Amino acid sequence: MKKSALWKDTFREIMRSKTRFLSIFAIILIGVAFYAGLSATGPVMIDTADSYYDEQNLSDLHVFSTMGLADEDKKLLESVENADINYLYSKDVIFNKTGLTSKVYSWNENRENINDFKIIEGRLPKSTDEIALDQTSSYANKYSIGDEVKINEESSDSQDNTFKQDTFKVVGFVKSPLFIERSSRGNTTIGNGNLDGFSVVSSDVFDMEVYTDAYVLFDQSNQYESYSDDYQSFIKEKTNDVEDVFSSRPEERYEKLYDEIEKEIDDGYAEIEEAKQDLEEGRQELNDSRKEIDEGYADYETGKDELQTEEANARAEIESERENLNQALNEIQGNKNQLKEAQRENSAAYEQLLVQEQQVLAGLEEVQQAENQLEQRLATSREELEQARIELDDAEAEYQEGLAEFEEKEAKANKEIDEAQIDLKEAEEQLADLEEPEYFVKDRTSFAGYEEFSENADRISAIARIFPVFFFMLAALISLTTMTRMVDEGRNQIGTLKALGYGNMSIAAKYFVYAFIATLFGSLLGLFLGYWLFPSVILDAYSSLYNLPSAETHFYWNYATISMIAALLATGLSTLVSVRLSLRSNAATLLRPKAPKKGKRIFLERIPFIWKRFSFIQKVSSRNLFRYKRRMLMTLFGVAGGTALLLTGFGLSDSIADITDVQFGEINLYQAIVTEDSDANKEEQEFIAETLNEVDGFEKQLQSLQESITVDKGSETRDATLLVPDDETVFQDFVVLRDRDDQTSKYKLSDEGAIITDKLADLLEVTTGDTIEMEWDEGKTSEIKIAGISEQYVEHFIYMSKDYYNQVVKDDIAYNTSLLKYEDAVSEDELGEKLTEEEGVLGITFVSSIKEEFQNSMDSLNVVTVVLIISAASLAFVVLYNLTNINVSERIRELSTIKVLGFYDKEVTMYVYRENFVLTIMGIVVGFVLGIFMHQFVLQTAELDVMRFINQIAWSSYLYSFLLMFFFSSLVMLVMHFKLKNVDMVEALKTQD
Repeated sequence: MKKSALWKDTFREIMRSKTRFLSIFAIILIGVAFYAGLSATGPVMIDTADSYYDEQNLSDLHVFSTMGLADEDKKLLESVENADINYLYSKDVIFNKTGLTSKVYSWNENRENINDFKIIEGRLPKSTDEIALDQTSSYANKYSIGDEVKINEESSDSQDNTFKQDTFKVVGFVKSPLFIERSSRGNTTIGNGNLDGFSVVSSDVFDMEVYTDAYVLFDQSNQYESYSDDYQSFIKEKTNDVEDVFSSRPEERYEKLYDEIEKEIDDGYAEIEEAKQDLEEGRQELNDSRKEIDEGYADYETGKDELQTEEANARAEIESERENLNQALNEIQGNKNQLKEAQRENSAAYEQLLVQEQQVLAGLEEVQQAENQLEQRLATSREELEQARIELDDAEAEYQEGLAEFEEKEAKANKEIDEAQIDLKEAEEQLADLEEPEYFVKDRTSFAGYEEFSENADRISAIARIFPVFFFMLAALISLTTMTRMVDEGRNQIGTLKALGYGNMSIAAKYFVYAFIATLFGSLLGLFLGYWLFPSVILDAYSSLYNLPSAETHFYWNYATISMIAALLATGLSTLVSVRLSLRSNAATLLRPKAPKKGKRIFLERIPFIWKRFSFIQKVSSRNLFRYKRRMLMTLFGVAGGTALLLTGFGLSDSIADITDVQFGEINLYQAIVTEDSDANKEEQEFIAETLNEVDGFEKQLQSLQESITVDKGSETRDATLLVPDDETVFQDFVVLRDRDDQTSKYKLSDEGAIITDKLADLLEVTTGDTIEMEWDEGKTSEIKIAGISEQYVEHFIYMSKDYYNQVVKDDIAYNTSLLKYEDAVSEDELGEKLTEEEGVLGITFVSSIKEEFQNSMDSLNVVTVVLIISAASLAFVVLYNLTNINVSERIRELSTIKVLGFYDKEVTMYVYRENFVLTIMGIVVGFVLGIFMHQFVLQTAELDVMRFINQIAWSSYLYSFLLMFFFSSLVMLVMHFKLKNVDMVEALKTQD
């Protein structure tokens, strides 16, 4: 038999029944677009992020240590094969005036090409007085290019030893692949505890002996897709390699540092002793000088006294000699006068007297000469004594000046010695407390937003595995209804073709080709719209959270193949079911009209007191509803499916809407978490308490131990946080431990076991009374008993009393955190600044920041629910339109008959609408029930391991779902009204059903 006529008839059938063809086309388009698009969204998000990471050379590992990275560390790190390494300096600072915190990174044009900054505006710094800022709104609202930024050294973390200068000019705004989140930049130990952003300066600005960070990028990492299992395995292996390289380094560096510090201490004490010795020698020299000067003054006084004595004795001798000579001269003069009278008589005696007189006078001259010599000798001695006195006075003045200088230097030296001794004492204490440095090797999950972005992509992928199933089920239902109607309409034609000798396969091919073409074109257009529209819309919604480029849409053959196979199966199987019964009948049977169904009484007719009260129209509508059970069930299931999808979409939005308020408003009642130094002394802890008590609006504080642990049960292993409060009674004011199903039932911490959160219990498949194994502190394990399971929506927690902690851990508790409660009026910025200044505080995290970050993530998921609702609404409309159109088409003779009988157009429309209204209401009710189960199933599938959705559907969601379905039903009937107005009654009455 020639098949050309059959093929022509097939394509003519498409043109004759455009509405039917378009209904299959539309339902397949929506189903394929939704499945392929939503399924591709997760991979597109990952591909987009991966391309961005590769473009910006995001590092694979971040290596740092508590003591920085010395040259020996660099050598060890550079021994790792196939690794490019970027060493840099970083420091957390506070900007003056604005009070904004920032992590300052060093920038070097010649550095390794790792973690490239993407310039948003301006440029990167070229000189030491320039700075580029993060593109966050915090900075953009405060600074512009050309503004001055000054680091507040007094408030920053020891900045006086870090930077060579503190004032910079803003030259650009940049973003870094290390921070893909728009808002969150993590925590810091300065300011209010929150990091507002990062900044970039020249490497020459830093004055540091060791690098603070090393970022490692492996040559092979770009061969793997980020977040993939292959990449995780690769990075885990490389992380182990790097950790092995540094395995013995902490001990080596500790010993070297210990020896260096010990030598410095010894050298310091030696210098102190040397300084003391120098002081002692200087003091001895001064004492010797004092002694010499005092001896000089004594010799001067002795010489002065001796000279006076000598002068007195000499003068006495001279005066005595002069008196004797004057007396002799007087005697001679007297004798001379006596002899003068007897000169003639005794001339010889007289002559002798004259000689004696001359001798006496000569003696007097000698005495005068001796006196003169004495005066000369005395004057010389006096000059010598005066010169000695002057020299002694000079020596005394020089001594006093030297003494003053020495005393000044001695006071300064003693002060320096005292300070040095204090420093050395502190150094000795530090040396006694010195611990081995810790080396950290962190992968990309430590970068802000990296892991969270993957979790968001996983959420969407989880939803994509669920919803499309229901979409394709509805598509199969509509295809079955549509193709069944098409086969029924072509009953006579099938009989004619059989009579002409066409085989079953040839006849069936017409219907399969019809469905195949509608499915193919619907699938192709659905793939195009899905791959382009869904990822773009959803990723654009996430752009408010992440610094990522626009979606890089791709064609995924796997999703295309699955969706097309699912679409072909939906229409193909429906076509097979529809055509199978007709093909089993012979030509004669098919050429005769279908025998009308035997009339039956419906159930309501058997209840007279109800049936008698029905009007004629109500009775007709009731009979039409229950007489055509297949039509009723198809409409019922179609409306129920659409309603269930809508309710599930709205319910998913309800389930995530209140998570933040419940978790951080009803369960966690504290407002901040202060990370404290577990080694802080009592005085430092008292200072923290005093600082808190000075804050107006501060209510109470609770010390606790919080540490990361691992819990095991059988083959299941999960990470969790252990929390042990200092006071179990006060703890009830900070955390509410309640049963999720019965929220009035509260748990109290006791020494009989631990309280674990419900999501963790579900994952471990344990219940109250069971035991699990807890691992902490590098391999130490203990068995803990579960005393209760509490409600929790974010992260996994295990709560213990300190008595039970001592039982299972058998170790003293070192509290490392404090939970704070305060009034809303308290300024968290001021509180954070005060606390971070305390020595015992390592950092502070505000619940408001955690809440805001989590809420932003949930808000972005709302976009997905909006997409679900819109898609479900579109599907529901197509379902209703198609079912109503088929209903009208099947009853065209009936409707034409009542028009001929005199029914007005509005009455004809209401004739059909009454039935649709009842079926819509019934379908909505069934859809609500089905939607509740679908909602629970979606929650269980879409939840992540570390998060739980609230199993709730708001009454507004039921109302919205009802109103939408009712609106679609009314809109469809409005369209049908115009179709019914234009029915050719004569032609319609000629048709055979």
